[in-house]
Amino acid sequence: METKSLRRIKLLIAYDGTPYLGWQVQAKGQTVQGVMEKVLSKVLKERIRLVGSGRTDTGVHALGQVAHFDTSTHLDCEVMKRAFNANLPQTVVVRAVEEVDTGFHARFSAVKRQYRYFITPHRLPFWARYTWILERELDVSAMKNAAEIFLGEHDFKAFGSPTSPGGSTVRCVYALRIKRKLNRIEIVVEANAFLKRMVRNMVGALVSVGERRACLDDLKASVEEGVPFKGLKPAPSSGLFLWKVFY
Repeated sequence: METKSLRRIKLLIAYDGTPYLGWQVQAKGQTVQGVMEKVLSKVLKERIRLVGSGRTDTGVHALGQVAHFDTSTHLDCEVMKRAFNANLPQTVVVRAVEEVDTGFHARFSAVKRQYRYFITPHRLPFWARYTWILERELDVSAMKNAAEIFLGEHDFKAFGSPTSPGGSTVRCVYALRIKRKLNRIEIVVEANAFLKRMVRNMVGALVSVGERRACLDDLKASVEEGVPFKGLKPAPSSGLFLWKVFY
């Protein structure tokens, strides 16, 4: 019996994470991966299993999530893109479809991820889903000084948990930039990979410094010695975007 050869397809995906319990399929609750697998399976008329570049938590958004799947379909990539988007909810969009070598892996081939976090002081209804509305003045200069402490390879156990039980909590942060843009504060962080809630905890710590509720020495001890950061609260998921994955 002749078997069909499989093609590996790479997707670039954007989604509003507000109504979802994160990216990864769960036993209960709606997830981005779960919704997409149902649609792709329906369109391609075969069981599709998506592999994402990484998990995003409940309520976290993405502009540049990457995923791959294997399929026996002969459909053209542009045809697949149109068919997927015609069936997906408005909260999820496939931005690009590309056939890649079977050696490509959305997660393990990635060399760097970039997240962006947005903070605004303006309480406006259309900001609520996509920013942290913080009606307090922040010392951005102090936050920039604090950001330098996160740079490099560290054990970030005080700022997140491993993605799998017993996994390493060591990560390398390549860049952490903070700037005011369009009356908002934008925080850009790049690393080889991230722990669960790592970015949101980092932002929460930076905001504590910006509000003068914490000092640089406290943050340095947490990063370099793994000492719990006193009073640390993760930033809300609403302001966080998986912006880009680098290969």
